[in-house]
Amino acid sequence: MELSVTANKDAIKKIKLDRITVAKKVVEIEDSIIRTNSQRQAAKETGIARSTLQYWLSRKGKTGLSPTVENFFESPDGLVFLHQLITAAQYVMSKVGPCGDRLFSLFLSLSELNKFVAGSEGSAKKNSVNMENAIIAFEKEERARLSKTMPDKNITVCEDETFHPEICLVAMEPISNFILLEKYSEKRDAASWTTNIEESLKDLNVTIIQSTSDEGSGIIKHAEDNLGVHHSPDIFHVQQDISKAMSGSLASHVRKAEIELEKASKNHNTIQEKAELSSLPIDIKKCTSEIETIKESAKEKLEICRLRQEDVKKANRSIGEIYHPYNLETGTPCASDTMQANLEKQFKIINTAAKDAKLSENCFKRINKAYRVVSKMILTIVFFWSTVKSIISELHLSNEIEKLMHENFIAAFYLKEASRKLSDINKRKKISDKSQELLRIGKSNQVWQALSEFDQSRLEKIALECAHIFQRSSSCVEGRNGYLSLRHHSMHKLSDRKLKSLTTIHNYFIKRSDGTTAAERFFGSKPKDLFRWLLDHMDFPARPAKSRSKLSMVA
Repeated sequence: MELSVTANKDAIKKIKLDRITVAKKVVEIEDSIIRTNSQRQAAKETGIARSTLQYWLSRKGKTGLSPTVENFFESPDGLVFLHQLITAAQYVMSKVGPCGDRLFSLFLSLSELNKFVAGSEGSAKKNSVNMENAIIAFEKEERARLSKTMPDKNITVCEDETFHPEICLVAMEPISNFILLEKYSEKRDAASWTTNIEESLKDLNVTIIQSTSDEGSGIIKHAEDNLGVHHSPDIFHVQQDISKAMSGSLASHVRKAEIELEKASKNHNTIQEKAELSSLPIDIKKCTSEIETIKESAKEKLEICRLRQEDVKKANRSIGEIYHPYNLETGTPCASDTMQANLEKQFKIINTAAKDAKLSENCFKRINKAYRVVSKMILTIVFFWSTVKSIISELHLSNEIEKLMHENFIAAFYLKEASRKLSDINKRKKISDKSQELLRIGKSNQVWQALSEFDQSRLEKIALECAHIFQRSSSCVEGRNGYLSLRHHSMHKLSDRKLKSLTTIHNYFIKRSDGTTAAERFFGSKPKDLFRWLLDHMDFPARPAKSRSKLSMVA
């Protein structure tokens, strides 16, 4: 008998109702009490123990807020809104934004929402961890779903490391801005890069054809030897090395020349003033002539320094303007040998300026370091043209359509993309206009117009993909590294869980001006709404605990 009673007690466990269910039950209880004027009858009708019923009803009027406000947040509809409000606040503050649990707890206190939800730092921390785990679960579910319908695609990966001070490997697909890899690693050698990249791509229908990064030996070996793909150098680091080598020294020469001119001008003015008062005009005149010569010499030196500085700036800027597969002004294709000659010309100007300015040996080492990348830049142009030619030849197009693809559509799409990255509004408009002109000429061609709309659309899509093959910058990764540094600075540490949730938010929540997420652009299908998914999968906020003072009084 005792065994059966014990078994029965084990079987009959108190079921903890979730908060929304309790809110609905309270509405039923209150309706029953109004109708029957009996708590006992209400307990019987709702199936709730009378002691529990009395406890639920006793919580009303304890917040110190307006009954209207309290009744709303205790109602089922108000509780749903409270759940959305609290989830949105913590999500935006501590996941999308850099606030910590302490600030979120402060927000709950100042808004007096802590009268309805647990508002301590400990509760905020617990909910934060649950939210990050839910975000990671969302990414796992959506990645598996979207990868099934993802079309096969060839991609470029932009790769770089950042330090917190732990090594964090970051890799992104530059067209969609989708983060492929964001993970802490003990090393940043080629083997570590390859292992992590392969792991991050194992369930995706993608093939890496190119890697874009700085000249880090580990990344280059990982790309060329381990992956067997082309490595495209980052133009920024070429120009940065030239700037570091010369800008400081040349600016110093200009400042020194300015000081010498200012000194000579003061001396010249002083002599002239003395000449007006002196009784020895012949000696003063001779002295004035010498000072005038010194002043003119200083002025000439300053002009030379300024011209030299401007020539180097212009040459360094021209390296970036030259390094394009299409001429940005005319839209004509750029041959590799012509580009090499133009780049050699700019480096000759830079080297000449460095010699004339008698810069240090370290400056020349930096210039030579930048110059060594020129051969890789030319190889990237060759890679671009050979890859595009291979893609177009596989389409078996007529000579006329093939020519239009090369000279009009691919060129137009490339110019359009390039124009968006220019800071000069006039140049941006000029290149954009040229892009539209090339498209207009291509679409007005009779042979093109003879194609079906489906074929035209398909070829335009291929032309855009061809234009995207040329990648000369890993700025998307550099920007991401800067963002991670800011988050690390505010948090002092980014756990693996936190880092993974930040990656998911970037890929599946942050949108461009066109309303698309990185995941949508990468997979070709729209992912589910991350925030709505969180609302559906996270528990309703817990009630605030009883105050310690009340507990001590009861005791």
